[in-house]
Amino acid sequence: MRDCLMMIVLLLAAGCGRTVTPAARTSLPPAPPPPAPQAAAPALAPPTPDQIAAAKKMGKVRVTLATSKGDIVVELDAAAAPIAVANFLSLVSTGFYDGMPFHRVEPGFVIQAGEPALLNRPPVSYSIPDERSPIKHLRGVIAMARSYRGSQMLPDSASTQFYITLADTPRLDQIGFTAFGRVVSGLEVIDKIVVGDTIEKATVEGPGPAPPR
Repeated sequence: MRDCLMMIVLLLAAGCGRTVTPAARTSLPPAPPPPAPQAAAPALAPPTPDQIAAAKKMGKVRVTLATSKGDIVVELDAAAAPIAVANFLSLVSTGFYDGMPFHRVEPGFVIQAGEPALLNRPPVSYSIPDERSPIKHLRGVIAMARSYRGSQMLPDSASTQFYITLADTPRLDQIGFTAFGRVVSGLEVIDKIVVGDTIEKATVEGPGPAPPR
């Protein structure tokens, strides 16, 4: 009996002298930062009467499309198509075309851009009327594209998409697309554009040169 008690005392003594190591603490990784807020899509609306009047007053105005292949400078002619010019200038001022890809390229015909869905933006909710522009569809002309319903092209349905002609295309005059300007610098650039190239920045440069007297 005494031996049993002695054994218990020795075991207790050994237990009391043992160092107990605390359990290791679990180290959690820091919480990821909240996602940066996405830039709001530019507000889209048809040009107001005041914007159309201002475009008419400006006459000719130049816009630089800085693309991934180089700069394209277009001279818009508000005397020929004031609504289309006012609409385009309004879209440029909101940054709508910044980062916009060219989604259609047909060699010897046109390059086309301005589809908001390609930047995960909502559909356009407005359109502008076609205009009887005197500008002919020669190489380097900029004009408004129209919408389609099935295989039928809809008149008065232009909104944000535009195209630039790569060659003379008089049949587009007959169909009635609204041409509203022409490329004055960067014709060699429009020939290099392929699907997926982007308009990195669109900038209004100001009125074009005064017409000769």
